[in-house]
Amino acid sequence: MSFNHIVIQNILRDKWTYISYFLSSVFSILIFFLFLLTALHPMMSRINPDSTLGLTIILCSFIVYIFSFVFIVYSMLAFLKKKTKTLGIFMISGASMKQIQKMVFRENMLIAIAAIITAILSGLILSPLFLMIVKNVLQADDFGMYFPVQAIVATLVLFNLLFFIISRFTTRFIKKEEAVQLLKADVTQEKEITPAPFKLLFATTVSIVLFLCMKLNQIFVEDLGLFYYLFLFISLLLTIYFVLTQGMLFLIRRLQNRASYYRKTNLLFVSDLKAKGKTFSHIIYLLTILLVAVFVGTSVLYSSYYSVEENTEAVYPYSFQYVSLPQNPAEQVREEIQQIESTFKQENEQYVSYHSAFKTDQKRRIGFLSNTLYNALGAHKQIMLDNDEYFVVAGNEGTSPDPQLINDYIKEDLQYTDSQQQMLLSTSLQNVYYVVPDGIYEALDYPENQVFAYELANWTEKSEVIQKIEDKITTTPEQRLVSSKVSLYETEKYVKNITFFIGFLLSLIFLSAAMSILYFYLQTSLAEERDKYKGLRKIGLAVSEVRTIVTKELTLLIFAPFAFATVLLFTALITLRNTISVSFLQMTGIGVTIFCLLFILSFFIIRKVYINKLLH
Repeated sequence: MSFNHIVIQNILRDKWTYISYFLSSVFSILIFFLFLLTALHPMMSRINPDSTLGLTIILCSFIVYIFSFVFIVYSMLAFLKKKTKTLGIFMISGASMKQIQKMVFRENMLIAIAAIITAILSGLILSPLFLMIVKNVLQADDFGMYFPVQAIVATLVLFNLLFFIISRFTTRFIKKEEAVQLLKADVTQEKEITPAPFKLLFATTVSIVLFLCMKLNQIFVEDLGLFYYLFLFISLLLTIYFVLTQGMLFLIRRLQNRASYYRKTNLLFVSDLKAKGKTFSHIIYLLTILLVAVFVGTSVLYSSYYSVEENTEAVYPYSFQYVSLPQNPAEQVREEIQQIESTFKQENEQYVSYHSAFKTDQKRRIGFLSNTLYNALGAHKQIMLDNDEYFVVAGNEGTSPDPQLINDYIKEDLQYTDSQQQMLLSTSLQNVYYVVPDGIYEALDYPENQVFAYELANWTEKSEVIQKIEDKITTTPEQRLVSSKVSLYETEKYVKNITFFIGFLLSLIFLSAAMSILYFYLQTSLAEERDKYKGLRKIGLAVSEVRTIVTKELTLLIFAPFAFATVLLFTALITLRNTISVSFLQMTGIGVTIFCLLFILSFFIIRKVYINKLLH
């Protein structure tokens, strides 16, 4: 019998454990391949790799790959743990440590090659449907089917390398001196959770201190930079870990001390929970972290996608805006304005036009409008100024206007009345605008820019007519500045669509990983649990009682992470309630509700399938 034959027979003999590991690997590779399928699409070549969107795609590719690495390491370690008895038999039969490691390495690489090929073939089969979904999400007609040579090569190279490194590394965890313990793996009990109140207190204190630094000492945060957020992230992970493990220990002790401990199946349930408490707490911890990532990802990305129209209007108030600079010939201005309005009429578009002007200190980009010219724009509340008053309007979105700079230009003693955060014209055209009485405006000796603004009904659907105008009339230095919220909306919507799609895919990865971890645990522990309950049924445990115990355990494994992740999410939202929008809160509530319904449905499906396998 050859060594390779032993490897193959070993796989076939314990096929269900290998299948669980194989499916987990296929899932990770398939998600990465589908992500590359999108990221390396020919249409994506239009995106500047140095832009925010380009860097986001690169970063997300890196995150998906690192996640795949971590998830496969976890799956492999769990897989080896379930193979301890088999490995112990080989060791006690005379196999050397080198032979054991060689066998495990070949098994892993054989599964890896099969998983990579399966994932790529599955990805190619799913790619037409997947790209059609991407096309609809991005609303890009040219996002069509193509043969992903680059994605195939990259997946083959990266995952073969990943599995090679992992297989070499994880075999070092197998120790020959543990052969006797491995042989007794079916009767060796898991270590119980160790009380660690001081570790919990320390991790919690560090997290609270780091949060207070963010609130009270921004200079300290800025000095540390990325290291601060890295420390905060690690401290939060440790805090959550100790809260869950110590919480599990507290729950077990609480159940043991209750009067109902000896009633019905409670004793068996608590004893089982105590025996598997460490494993349960680790699984709940992993699922909690993954679910927090899912909740945050879907909430943040969908809320930003949901508010594109609102955000666009905040920075570009008008459907189309034409600003004629002082050097622009008057005849040319008349011709271009006539061309704009005639295009609207040819397309049967109903529009409202505004004509105004403002003077500007071009070096400091500070604008001035008269009371009349300000009211002529009409996209805001009208004001009436007395001869000794002035009004301030923001020039940049998100920046409060400075009411004092006007003193550098006007010597009269003017009284500040109020300010407006809403954009008067396109954001960043001027740093700030000062609205002054008409007489003072006329006395200012600064160049004047003419403003022609147009507002269209249902402007989000007017990209074609605006595109026709912008094909002929564009921004020209020293002559005109052209901007349109319609064009900005289309650009932002495209960027948000891609970002939302990437975020949704990442959220799907984390959610599927959570379900895969749960599936992997249930599948690999099935044989042991089946033998245990078969023995209990022989001494009188009813099938209905088995269902009760298993239902309680599955409820804990599935809903405890969901509940804890939801508490963490809403605790963060309450803490940041003054800095987040209403739409974000709404989307978060809707998202959590949808996930709750999905978890309830998943629970009933998993429960039915698992109990059927357990009892047959």
